[in-house]
Amino acid sequence: LGAMAAEKSGLRVVSNEEAKLQMKQVKKAPRDPPPVRVHNHFEGGSVLTSKAGLRKTMVDFYLKHGYDPFGALPLTFVIRDGTGDEQFAEWRRSYDAIEAATGQRMWLVKPGDKANRGNGIRIYDNAEELAERVDSKSRCWVVQKYMEAPFLVHRRKFDIRAYCLVMQNPTGEGLQAFFYREAYLRTTSAEYSLKTKDRMVHLNNDAVQKKGGDYGKFEPANKLSLMDFQRYLDEHSCREQLSVQEVLVPQIRGLMADAIRAAGAALNPQGIPNCFEVFGFDFMVDANFRPWLIEVNSNPCLELCNAYLSYLIPKMLDEALRLSIDRIFPSGAAPAAASASAATGSGI
Repeated sequence: LGAMAAEKSGLRVVSNEEAKLQMKQVKKAPRDPPPVRVHNHFEGGSVLTSKAGLRKTMVDFYLKHGYDPFGALPLTFVIRDGTGDEQFAEWRRSYDAIEAATGQRMWLVKPGDKANRGNGIRIYDNAEELAERVDSKSRCWVVQKYMEAPFLVHRRKFDIRAYCLVMQNPTGEGLQAFFYREAYLRTTSAEYSLKTKDRMVHLNNDAVQKKGGDYGKFEPANKLSLMDFQRYLDEHSCREQLSVQEVLVPQIRGLMADAIRAAGAALNPQGIPNCFEVFGFDFMVDANFRPWLIEVNSNPCLELCNAYLSYLIPKMLDEALRLSIDRIFPSGAAPAAASASAATGSGI
């Protein structure tokens, strides 16, 4: 009876007469296979998408391989216990040394957890004021060296948003990552200057720039394609020819690959199958035309705020879903999905 109740294999009485008991073997009734679950998020994504997590992930990875982590991301300190934290003392020694050697004093203070859209970011050029900030709340802070000599477009600052699709390998072991080649620039609306700490001058986040009266005045929605950037370089650069695709993009792709390798299995600690996620990577470019990894975003902005992004973002998402969802459910895939070479992304 227990076997019947649990729908397991067993014997069932089919005839019970005074002189005869007849039984029949009963097999477990077949059930429909369980539904396939797909997750568009990685449980451990904060190892990349929190500012403190990214710092630890990249520092551990580069030191393990014998490289200076602060040749890939700006010098960064994670401070959890205010000015009493040993990391704060280490930062103060660095502050004094850099100021003495170069005269540079500008630093950023950011929430170290899951803040985004420029929330909570402050700019300081005074050590005492910065100390007051990290003591103002009991939380994790990231203190990061500000890039005082960035590459400029029309004398204005910019950063680069690039997309990366990460997915659990179909075999169940390891990850696959794809770099989307069509990145774009996010510009500020005000000329760059170290004489002010105005957020409109220094922060490229859309959520910040949209609040300015000159948003969209110079570029539609303060965005430029990589092709637009190359045209600017060809027309305005006084140096040897600078190539976005041959010089800048390979370095960006390499930094992105390092970040995914650094995170590794920590992205999916339970090995949950059929996980995938599109991350938004942000890079700054210094005056020597060298990119630096600034942060990684979960749920990156997908707003179709100008004609170029209205083309780029739906195309990027379509190709991301072809590489992820259509591999899991091939019977429902669009015909074009059969050709993986059609994708604008490339493995990293």
